[in-house]
Amino acid sequence: MDKRNRKIKSILLILKEPFLDRIPSLKTLIMFLAENGIQVSIITSESKKFTVNSFSHKNIFFYKVKERSTLFELPTSIKVYIKSLLFSFTHKIDYIIGGDSIGNIISSRLCSLLGKKHINFQLEYPQIITEKHPFLNRLQKLENKAIEKSSYIITHDKWHKQFLLEHFKLNKDSILLLPNSSFTPEVCINSNFLQERLNISNKRIVLHSGGFGKWFKCKELAESTESWNDNIKLVFHISHKLEGDPYFETIYQTNYGGKVLYSLNPVSTFELDKLVASADIGIALYSEKDLGYRATYMGLAAGKIGNYLKCGVPVIATKLPSLTYIEEYQCGILIECEKDIANAINVIISNRNMYSENAYRCYRELWYPETYLSIIQKELL
Repeated sequence: MDKRNRKIKSILLILKEPFLDRIPSLKTLIMFLAENGIQVSIITSESKKFTVNSFSHKNIFFYKVKERSTLFELPTSIKVYIKSLLFSFTHKIDYIIGGDSIGNIISSRLCSLLGKKHINFQLEYPQIITEKHPFLNRLQKLENKAIEKSSYIITHDKWHKQFLLEHFKLNKDSILLLPNSSFTPEVCINSNFLQERLNISNKRIVLHSGGFGKWFKCKELAESTESWNDNIKLVFHISHKLEGDPYFETIYQTNYGGKVLYSLNPVSTFELDKLVASADIGIALYSEKDLGYRATYMGLAAGKIGNYLKCGVPVIATKLPSLTYIEEYQCGILIECEKDIANAINVIISNRNMYSENAYRCYRELWYPETYLSIIQKELL
């Protein structure tokens, strides 16, 4: 970047939920800004469930508030708002970025108050009125209002952009794209991370990395292992603490013939690449029943898919309209239902080198963040 032309020096990111480590594209954006000499101040909450961050930079600064733990405390959102308001009055800020729904609501209000520009980072599809969701609550209305008042919106891909243009009054030129890709470089190494961590030898590993819940059909995935070959293990790598979660506990306490293993300790951003690279196949299932349009138009928001591809790991995923690129690039197989997983595994393993090379190609052509960041740099900086 030409320093003589640079106008932006300081950005405030407001992220109410303390799960920055689970948002690859937001971490990528932050590191990109920091590498370009911009000071990024992050106001977020902290809890025992999530780690705040596993990466650092001299231009990145964290300011944390404690999550509400008793009825006698202020709500966490109010704490974040007050912290952000005081910070805005005592520091020079060029842009304010909202990193999640509450973060964007707070950012929008602060920008209106201070005359700043609001960059709306769209973590997930906003809620719209549908047959199953005929009414919007107060927070959903505020989030949608914040979207329309934004100076810029950063979302994942063409499907997300089209959705926003169809349902909100927006200028198409104000919407910038950034796939949910991590900032670390492409991984081309032979890794034994999971094999060593879980004491696995002479077995193929199918990895489910990241979130855990009914939205990702984890129970159905675990049950499908009954028809898998004995030399294949399913590993759930979990990105946050799940003790006490009934859905997780039910699955965790079931044996599944010893074919299901768990990697329960979160890893750093850089270790995650080694972990993913040690798998033979990556899997990503999404429930349209539970997620609706958020699953149908998942596209390049599926961070786990982007990470699999970056590490040359072929993908098995739910057959969705926005994931057809997986078949087009021949970097994996899309399945209609869980009973098809066993055959998909066998097909990929029989020609894994081809699928792996195509995974890298898909990542470079569709997911590589630098391609999109150069456009963001030209527009914003």
